[in-house]
Amino acid sequence: MTIKKYINKFAILCVAGATLFSCSEDKMDEINQNPNNPTEMSTNLILTDLINRTAVQVANGDFAFYASLFVEHYVGTHNQFYQSEIREDGQLAVASTYNNSWNGAYTALRDAKDVIEICSPEGKEQGNTANLGIAQVLTAYNLSILTDVCGDVPWSEALNAEDFMLPNVDKQEDIYNEIFAYIDAGIENLSIPSGFNSIGGYDLVYGGDVELWTKFAHGLKARLLMRLSHVRPNVYDEVIAEVAKSFTSAAEEAKYVYNGGSSNNPYALLYVTRDQYGSSKSLHDMMSANNDPRIATYFIPKSDDEDAVLVLGENGQNEQNQNKYGISTYFKDRTNATQFLSFHELKFLEAEALERKSVGSGQTAAIEAIKAAFEYANLTSDQADTYVATITDFSIDRIMGEKYVSFFQSEAIEAYNDFRRLKAMNGGAHPSYVNFQNPKVEKFPLRYTYGADDVNNNVNVREAYLNINVYNDNVWWAGGSR
Repeated sequence: MTIKKYINKFAILCVAGATLFSCSEDKMDEINQNPNNPTEMSTNLILTDLINRTAVQVANGDFAFYASLFVEHYVGTHNQFYQSEIREDGQLAVASTYNNSWNGAYTALRDAKDVIEICSPEGKEQGNTANLGIAQVLTAYNLSILTDVCGDVPWSEALNAEDFMLPNVDKQEDIYNEIFAYIDAGIENLSIPSGFNSIGGYDLVYGGDVELWTKFAHGLKARLLMRLSHVRPNVYDEVIAEVAKSFTSAAEEAKYVYNGGSSNNPYALLYVTRDQYGSSKSLHDMMSANNDPRIATYFIPKSDDEDAVLVLGENGQNEQNQNKYGISTYFKDRTNATQFLSFHELKFLEAEALERKSVGSGQTAAIEAIKAAFEYANLTSDQADTYVATITDFSIDRIMGEKYVSFFQSEAIEAYNDFRRLKAMNGGAHPSYVNFQNPKVEKFPLRYTYGADDVNNNVNVREAYLNINVYNDNVWWAGGSR
């Protein structure tokens, strides 16, 4: 009896101990969970973060800031922007220059991948076709910017650290095929009724309007088809067909609007915090030759004094001086939007495609594009009409020149892409639609470097980085091999 009693007591203690240990483990699991860092999240919230990041770090950020210098929308007047202005290798050929935007692009793509997985079969929001379609379109958008400026980049093995700690670099041609597949899938999913409530106000571009996202997708496809015009010369009918399915007015364009308080135009913030830009003489000369009334807002003196004089920066030859050169009214308005795809860009795409098919046929679309650009620059329709009346020749050069000027506000990346594309189409010679004045012509960057984080940590990216000359090696769609 005594032995049995002790055995029973021992058994009870063991059970109690196991129970206490189990409870302790459960409690520790709870303690180790950070409620401010959830492992699961609604796709509405992920898309909000994705859209924010796309606007501030990818459509804007370093990719756009440096493109503004390369296409001579501005001159660099201080520090790294001045070094880029005078085209120093230590700024343009190093991996650190674009690292922030490089990481921002991949973070955006990872967020988009999360939304796609959650909204796909077996995901927690299976059947949320609207959010799925938006994420697919934003994947195409972010990936296109990344590969357009950098060429071959990691993609098929990227965003999958479990299987590919060191993803390989994919060919740009293959990436473009993926991009078009994402656009087409996005368009299809956006057309399927969703059983979920609309994303609504979590969507900071269109408020959940799937028809407008579909129009954006078609416009994006038109842009990227035109990008291939050097390697696919007969692409113009496809461009025109996609334009017809896209925006019908500026009210439908894809843009991110800042409120000037909790969100601010990145160029305005850059001006306040760093003040490294000045007015470009080459752009001013071009607009002055055409008596362009937008010149009054594109160029203003640095000082607000009534007797202040506008000083233009000699491209590539200006001083490193933050207090000398003029600026733009754009820097003083924190609410100016970031364009993902503007209505005026869409009409310029149509005008170029029509004009390349048949001389003289692009005029109507070009006039619509110029008027939309004037509206975007806050000029009146009367001013636009007066300006258009002075144009007697709507050749490709004039169409592309007007497109270049219209991109001044926040579309420098597209101006940079256009220049490289037309340079390739012109046999590698400087295209005549714009007259850049930086004397170091041989140091015009034909591509960006890869981000330092991956160059330092991924042998495949490092090898690609070491084998690329940013001044000589075109990206694939501009006639290069990578």
